[in-house]
Amino acid sequence: QKNDRGLNQRCGFRGILMITNYLTFVVENTAYAVDVAAVLEVLNFTEPTAVPCALPYIEGLIFSRESGITVLNFRKRFNMREKEIDSKTKVIVIEMNFMDEENNPKKRLYGLVADSVQDVIQIYDDAEEIKDAKNEIPDEFILKVLKYQDKPLFIIDEKKLFEEARSVKIPEQNP
Repeated sequence: QKNDRGLNQRCGFRGILMITNYLTFVVENTAYAVDVAAVLEVLNFTEPTAVPCALPYIEGLIFSRESGITVLNFRKRFNMREKEIDSKTKVIVIEMNFMDEENNPKKRLYGLVADSVQDVIQIYDDAEEIKDAKNEIPDEFILKVLKYQDKPLFIIDEKKLFEEARSVKIPEQNP
């Protein structure tokens, strides 16, 4: 049985269900989420330093905790209308792990610009999925769509989202 938040109510033993924590955020009045396990921090928006020859949706670099963070503008990435930065605008810092050209493990930090960050929520693995929900971004960037508070919640595939942005070279030294 589902409650009004789209989560299972627990009445007795029904087996083991996995729970995933998601950080929810809003862009263009649509709710999205990323797995909180990849999120390092949420920052107030600060103007990034431009990177020459970067992809059009790469805002530039910011530095936090002595690390360079490549900032990706979600709106520009998916050709949404521009919105003025305000006090609710946040940068979600996500750590991505990948293998370099020599097959060595590497970590890279990315910042995702969101209109606002909402909350960390817990979703059971048997949460109701919505098959026909539409949004502004291509399906290939969506892992699944869940019903949350009677609305669609689009779970982002952060690996796919930042895949192309890996071509941006970040400085090796701290500012």
